[in-house]
Amino acid sequence: MEIVELSADEVAAAGGELAQLLLDAHDSNMALGLAGPLTAEHAREVWDDTAAKLDPLRRVLLVAREDGRVVGTVQVVRADAENGAHRAEVQRLAVSGERRDQGLGRELLEAAAERARGMELRLLWLTTHDGTGSDRFYAAVGWSRLGTVPSYSAKPDGTLAGAAFYYLEL
Repeated sequence: MEIVELSADEVAAAGGELAQLLLDAHDSNMALGLAGPLTAEHAREVWDDTAAKLDPLRRVLLVAREDGRVVGTVQVVRADAENGAHRAEVQRLAVSGERRDQGLGRELLEAAAERARGMELRLLWLTTHDGTGSDRFYAAVGWSRLGTVPSYSAKPDGTLAGAAFYYLEL
């Protein structure tokens, strides 16, 4: 297994595999910022949009590959605010269903933190649905929980869920 940063062209080449990660997450009721129902076409469009925004100083996409196949992904997205250039949001941490609960999510987060340090960032933050396995995961891997906002976003099944906010100082 290897974790690598993808270029826009590499995202386009891996678009089908990346789309499948989003579809797999939605099947498990994980939204990753996307409303349900999610189609393969829309999932592919999301990655095309991401590829267009990649910038080594502002937005990076890391993927985990196993036997040449994409099995996980995470993004680091620097804040747009002038006074927030030291922080970034971690987005779309996704691990394929057959690789969950095997440490890959932790490895992707560690790789994201290392890449963020290379971008001279000092603070990472993220949101996840409150009271879920993902919520417990971030606490277990050493991120600090800031709090929750009720009814923050819709899960793929349409139910509203609170958002748990986490941060990591680098």
